[in-house]
Amino acid sequence: MKWSIGWFLVVLVLSGWQCAFAEEPVAKVETNEIVPPLAYGESIFEQRSNAINIGDVVGGKTGYIHPYLAIGEFYTSNFLETENDAKSEYVTRITPGIWASLPASPHQLIRLNTLNVAPGGLELSRFRTKGKTRLQAYGSYQADILLHDRFNDEDQVNQKAEGFFRYNFRGGLSFDLLNIYELEHDSAGSGPTRSLDKFTSNLLGSTVSYEISSKTRTEVEYAWYTLQYDDDVSSFRDRDDHRITGRAFYRFLPKTSTFVEYNFIDIDYDEDVLSSSKEHQAFLGLQWRQTVKSRWRAMLGYGKKDFESDGPDDADNFLSEIQFSHRFTPKTYVDLRANRRTNETDSGGAEYILSHKAQLRYFQRMTAKFLASINLFYQNDDYKGDNREDDLYGAGCDLKYSLTRWLNLAGGYSFIKRNSNTVDNDYDKHSVYLNLVTSF
Repeated sequence: MKWSIGWFLVVLVLSGWQCAFAEEPVAKVETNEIVPPLAYGESIFEQRSNAINIGDVVGGKTGYIHPYLAIGEFYTSNFLETENDAKSEYVTRITPGIWASLPASPHQLIRLNTLNVAPGGLELSRFRTKGKTRLQAYGSYQADILLHDRFNDEDQVNQKAEGFFRYNFRGGLSFDLLNIYELEHDSAGSGPTRSLDKFTSNLLGSTVSYEISSKTRTEVEYAWYTLQYDDDVSSFRDRDDHRITGRAFYRFLPKTSTFVEYNFIDIDYDEDVLSSSKEHQAFLGLQWRQTVKSRWRAMLGYGKKDFESDGPDDADNFLSEIQFSHRFTPKTYVDLRANRRTNETDSGGAEYILSHKAQLRYFQRMTAKFLASINLFYQNDDYKGDNREDDLYGAGCDLKYSLTRWLNLAGGYSFIKRNSNTVDNDYDKHSVYLNLVTSF
């Protein structure tokens, strides 16, 4: 079955490329169209195993309910992410899903990814908009069925369910509720095991915002993130995070605002292997937003991490974040993300991780149906208390071709290399994927 699917996709991609290069570029782009992400593209700001983003399958359809199905082949040269004796692997991925919106819309209301090492579950801050309607709601479910060729014991079904509700009251008061539930896994090279480390996570968040005037707005947010691993070897990472955030915005130009932000995060581990802690973070930021496709945010701040156990020393660090998304031309789009922050450790010998990350994605629409992307990223993880430091480099390219309005074909290549100052943590791997996505 696997090779029949693979050859079927190869025939489609070859015929698709012939059509793509024969097509004339189209300059006109609807102003409310969201530039779609590309399936399987590597990202250091989300769970790497995510198969499909809903933006890959929405297209231009309107309606309340959007079912979809993806079938693909994935190859990696170093499945276990080891320095020596690398073992390759082929994986067949079958990804059914459905999402619904109220009011009817062809576009996803929010695009949010969790990260299990990030305190509170979110790696980047979230852009919020009031929207054009009083009520907005969104829900989705996706299963990711992984069928391995050599490592059959790693076969699994990842799952992700999201729900979002927002209501804008009269007088400037808004309320929203968000929940993201995931059955996922870490890659083999992270954590204490050399396998796909399965976990369950849930992020529940609620925000109340109030427009004091046309230029001033405040927000208060509460979020609860819980993380549980299946393998007893990794159970020391099980924890519950409670985060309270307060923000105040002042718009001094029509599209530009300054803001202050304070976060309090209570990190509570189930076991005593890692110390629970409390984090205090304060930021000063600048935000510019023109449309959904043109926005940026820059934040500089200071964080203090207070450990409950007597062993680790309390930590003080400068923190920062930048998000930049902009369409320079109707066919050219750039996305930049970078931050410096503290993360929770995936190693029992470390206290926490001081992490630096940067990722640049360049999108180019070659024709009305053909989209290409180049992805570059760098990550440095300094394991405090463990004398371990990792540098992670990555690059890749993705291609997406719309065969019809309801059928998309995506393929790509990525390379990742990790250099570590500790034994057996170096690795590099090459990955290739081919994916067929249909929406109804």
